[in-house]
Amino acid sequence: MADHINDPEAGNNKSRLENVSDLEDYYNALNELEKQTGIPSPTTENTNIQYDPLVMDRWPTLFEILNKKTQSPLDLWSFYTYMRDEENAINYLDFWIDTVQHINLCKEYVRGLRNSLAFNNKVKEIEKADNILNTIRNNTMNNINSESSINLHDSTENFISPPTIEPSLGVNPPHKSFNFDSAESNRNSQNSSRNSRSSSILLDLLMKNNLLEEQDPHRLSMFLRGESAIRTSDPLANAKINELRRKSQSFVQSSSAVNLAATTEADKSSFRVSKINPEMVETFIQFDLDEKNRSFEETHHISRQALRNSTKQILDTYFMPYAENQIDIPPDMIQKVRYALERQGRDDPEVFDEAREYVFKKMELTAYPNFLRNNALKNVTKKSALIRLLISMTCALGAFWTGYTLIFMNYQPKPTRAVVVIPFFFMSYFFFSAFYRIDPFLCYIGYCESTASDGGLAPLKEPYVKKLLRKRSLFVLIVICSVAAAFSVVFALVPGKRLTH
Repeated sequence: MADHINDPEAGNNKSRLENVSDLEDYYNALNELEKQTGIPSPTTENTNIQYDPLVMDRWPTLFEILNKKTQSPLDLWSFYTYMRDEENAINYLDFWIDTVQHINLCKEYVRGLRNSLAFNNKVKEIEKADNILNTIRNNTMNNINSESSINLHDSTENFISPPTIEPSLGVNPPHKSFNFDSAESNRNSQNSSRNSRSSSILLDLLMKNNLLEEQDPHRLSMFLRGESAIRTSDPLANAKINELRRKSQSFVQSSSAVNLAATTEADKSSFRVSKINPEMVETFIQFDLDEKNRSFEETHHISRQALRNSTKQILDTYFMPYAENQIDIPPDMIQKVRYALERQGRDDPEVFDEAREYVFKKMELTAYPNFLRNNALKNVTKKSALIRLLISMTCALGAFWTGYTLIFMNYQPKPTRAVVVIPFFFMSYFFFSAFYRIDPFLCYIGYCESTASDGGLAPLKEPYVKKLLRKRSLFVLIVICSVAAAFSVVFALVPGKRLTH
């Protein structure tokens, strides 16, 4: 039996998933990550190679199996079932699956922030254009109404009392009263324009600096930790950043101290370097939502709290001493993860990178080779091999009974003894298919026995595995036929002697 990669004391092999359909969330997460330029992986060399089973004449790597690049019998569900039933190390694979889903959750969160900012900016541009058109239209109408009123007033005075012009006095220009409502409207318009311009400048800085870039795992983690920064000399942008910093209720005190130091140092020059964290971006978005009486949680299906809940679930499931599915990794690694999550409040994907790499290497060095030997080099399960061995013993009993009966009864004609080839063939077939755990008949019709499928049979879809199994099946078939022929020839040609009392 293969060595287990879990300590016996770790012992608990209870799986959270019972069927291949239960992996749907993981599959969806992988499909989303496939659209990105890269998934954070401990095996960088594997991420640069595109696996094409029709082109590459090799074994698939563990990374390709975990990322759903392979087919039966080396697919992800088969590996999951093997880890659960054979290696008793399903917690490792469950942890990997949960961290991949957390990575996708973080990417969706940042993508939602970026899309909201871009959408709100477009709405502001449209509203700004509408306001300009309305202002021009109102000014035009006011000018027309003012001219009409002046003309009407002059014509009325001429009708009632013709004006007398005194040469010594001259003509006074028409008196225009000051419009307080118009001045107030202009001030509001200027404030709104200034706020809109500062928001637009800050949005451009966020986009140009790729602060909301979810395709780069390192940038993504830096942003979630509040370590991303922008450098600008624009006073409007700096004022907007200060306003967001003040209004971010969840802003961490340590990050605030770093921001203050960076700002003080930057005041000596024309540029300022300011840290940006997710809470500030959420506040930035909330400014626009306040005008519509809506909250951030109502418009975003993934919030920062969802990320914290995800990391807490992973922490409680795999790293706590009382955890039912605690993974077997070095204690110092567990302490690092717990400190980062419980003390520092981190929820970025990089917090699990060291543990993910350890788990991956553990599976790659021990479970993965055993999985290949079990699923790729054989097409008969252990349970089926035991049953085949019992059937082989039964066939052997029948073959030897038939052979000796024909010999000691001196059955004639002698060629009739060739009938023993049938039980000897089945004896050899079931014995060697159990011994090598290869069934030639199943292989040549394109199937293999599998505990991962409901019917017990799975199609051979992986080309390299199919080719290799056919070669091994040919060898097993030659052995079966040779042994069956040898026994048949011996029992058919040996001289007969009838036993008498």
